[in-house]
Amino acid sequence: MKLVRFMGSVWFGTCVAIAMLCGSGLTARSETISECQTLFRTGKYAECLAATTTAIESKSYGEDWPILKAQSELALGRFPEALATTIAGLDRYSWSVRLLMLRRDAALANGQKETADESLKAIVTLVSASSWRYTDADDLVVLGRASLLLGADPRDVQEGFFERARRNFKTRSDGFLAAGQLALDKGDLLLAGEILGPAAKTFPDDPEIQFAWSEAIRGTNKKTSAEALIRVLEINPQFAAAICRVAEQQIDGEDYAGAEMTLAKVLAFNPHHPESHALLAVIRHLKNDVAGEQASYSAAVQFSKTNPAVDHLIGRKLSAKYRFSEGAAYQRKALETDPAYEPARIQLAQDLLRLGEESEGWELAQLAHKNDGYNTTVFNLLQLQKSLDKYQTLTSPHFIVRMEKKEAQLYGVRVISLLEEVWVQQSERYGYAPDQPVIVEIFSRSDDFAVRTFGMPDVAGFLGVCFGPVITANSPATRRETPASWESILWHEFCHVTTLQMTGNRIPRWLSEGISVYEERRRDKRWGQSMNGEFRDRILDGKVTPVSQLSQAFLTAESGEDLNFAYFESSMVVEYFVDRFGLDALIAVLNDLNTGLQINDALERHSQGLAEFESSFGEWLKQQAQAYAPEAVFKTEELREIAQGGSAALQEYLRENPKSFPAGLVLAGQYISEEQYETAEVLLKELIVLAPQDTSSNGPRRLLATIYEKQGKTEAEATVLAEHLALTADDLGAILRLQQIRSDRGEFAGVIELGRLVLAVDPFQTESLELMANAAKESGDAETAALTLESLLVLRPDDAARIHYRIADLVRTSDPARARRHVLLSLSTAPRYRDAHQLLLELAH
Repeated sequence: MKLVRFMGSVWFGTCVAIAMLCGSGLTARSETISECQTLFRTGKYAECLAATTTAIESKSYGEDWPILKAQSELALGRFPEALATTIAGLDRYSWSVRLLMLRRDAALANGQKETADESLKAIVTLVSASSWRYTDADDLVVLGRASLLLGADPRDVQEGFFERARRNFKTRSDGFLAAGQLALDKGDLLLAGEILGPAAKTFPDDPEIQFAWSEAIRGTNKKTSAEALIRVLEINPQFAAAICRVAEQQIDGEDYAGAEMTLAKVLAFNPHHPESHALLAVIRHLKNDVAGEQASYSAAVQFSKTNPAVDHLIGRKLSAKYRFSEGAAYQRKALETDPAYEPARIQLAQDLLRLGEESEGWELAQLAHKNDGYNTTVFNLLQLQKSLDKYQTLTSPHFIVRMEKKEAQLYGVRVISLLEEVWVQQSERYGYAPDQPVIVEIFSRSDDFAVRTFGMPDVAGFLGVCFGPVITANSPATRRETPASWESILWHEFCHVTTLQMTGNRIPRWLSEGISVYEERRRDKRWGQSMNGEFRDRILDGKVTPVSQLSQAFLTAESGEDLNFAYFESSMVVEYFVDRFGLDALIAVLNDLNTGLQINDALERHSQGLAEFESSFGEWLKQQAQAYAPEAVFKTEELREIAQGGSAALQEYLRENPKSFPAGLVLAGQYISEEQYETAEVLLKELIVLAPQDTSSNGPRRLLATIYEKQGKTEAEATVLAEHLALTADDLGAILRLQQIRSDRGEFAGVIELGRLVLAVDPFQTESLELMANAAKESGDAETAALTLESLLVLRPDDAARIHYRIADLVRTSDPARARRHVLLSLSTAPRYRDAHQLLLELAH
């Protein structure tokens, strides 16, 4: 156990002993105090201040009176008055550790660090002299806080103070809140949730518990977190932290006007609230309002210029907007103010790593871990560093690529080739090329990707992320159950490199995502989001987000379908803009963003007015939707219940709704399961005519191919699969099946082409590599065959002798030295391999 010695006493050990040995309980407070506590809890700070002031003036006894008065003054932004109240209260209640801790908080709010430090020393002195006094829940929490501030081991504090308060005072929220908050501070959201979840049920009317619970699950359960946040504001409409959280969400969604209105609610009752002014500084920074930013910043630090939390908050929010350089600058300011402020050091480390400034970033992470060994964010980062140290680094003129060694051998050359291709194309199109090599990290473990990208594991739903100079991506190894083209992912992310760097990271998310998806489709029409039945219905039902609010669509998406539609709609805005006004107009918008112009102003300047653009885009998008399967009906609301009635119910439904695409699919599936293949074939051909652009892996073409496979109609099956794969690049099952058919029919060029498509989705498919190698050999392409076998060698090390021999045999004429190397490797694995000995003899001559 780590001990903190102060003034000759073993501080932490003494306090733990007190917590363990002493009994419980203060006597019940008076009803008047209870009423004032209710006033404070429900946000009636002015009323609480008035009542406590009257009580103190009338000489009412009890430390709660000055505590509630000072808390009300702090909540109202009356920081000097709050400090004076605590000082006066201590004249009467000199034994109160709660008042001393509150004096410390008030002193810091006034920028008086020395007074704050003196308060902490006074707590130590009191507890050392009269430990028997401090056994109530709120006293234990104060002692725990003091221990942490003096450097005690957080685990010991959690167990010795906060857990003690929870165990002995189950009807008091103090211990639960302190324990949960400590877990939150250390980034241990799982532990925080375990503590605060039950507490939120036990204390449904405690706004602090509800807010902490909301924070604990904000990243994992948005719906419940939002409900808890609403509950906080129902209990206490003036709960400043909750109001600021709402404002942060509005900032994330680029609703800056809404955020300013939200923050005005806090400033109406607390005109000096530092966090509110800090968030206003963020908004003004993002709007390129330099004077406004400085004014808000000055207001934030008006009473305490030594408060590092202001700079940290501003920097954190700027980094959340991908303004990492500006965010890092604010974290450096926070550390100049307080070199021991670890949240700023941790955020700065992450900012620098995302900027590619890795040496300093890792150094800061190591220092943060040394200073705070319990912070899970830093721990996860350092575990990630160990993984990255084992990765292989590939370099090219414009890229530094890090991959797991086996994967680098398997498809690393293809990664480099694709990246250099997109570099050339995007540089030519947009007239911009990054001046430094771009770092690309491809992670074979999804948790490593999540930590590198988001600072925490267990973040699902992302294939890749770009920070500007750095791209992170999940390897195909992490997506084998739901394969997707890694080539399209890297193409998409490099397009972000271009747009982020062109605009100094000032581009709104929707436009950056829209350009990336648009450029994906330009490279390969099968990539990126395209019109489908669900998107068509959303558009025709009027569920389209206005262009000016598109970034919010990414933030408020409640499902994967919502998020996909946000990507699709954004890309269609870009497509329409370029088709109508030209690529040069889009480049001009990006250049305007780089100067600090806001997106709506930039669009206004380079279109025929934003209002007209939004209106005409809406009409154009509706036309695109109407052109997609115009006669088909994609609604499924009634279908689930009807499908339970079997084929007869579905047949009846289709007679009444002959254009129902999903009903037709379900019925066709039932026909197939009943081996009514001819009936299913007729229906599926009708569905293909009804929705010819359908790309789903369980759509009519795929079902029709299944029928033909069962019937042995290989030629018809191949035709249908080829039609299907002309529309999608991600259906691995279809690719593999068609490749096998092509191989069986000796169509070697098709086998090689499909093999390359497999490599772009799942490079770990050994049978596909075998087919590709054989096809290349049979078609006389020895080099492609040899390279394919070298990939196969990575996946089949137990068959190394035979594969090395096959490679040597392929290149014996074109590259004898290479052949000799491979045949020797074959013999090193299997010394008695006769064919290899014979080949070596032939090579020697």
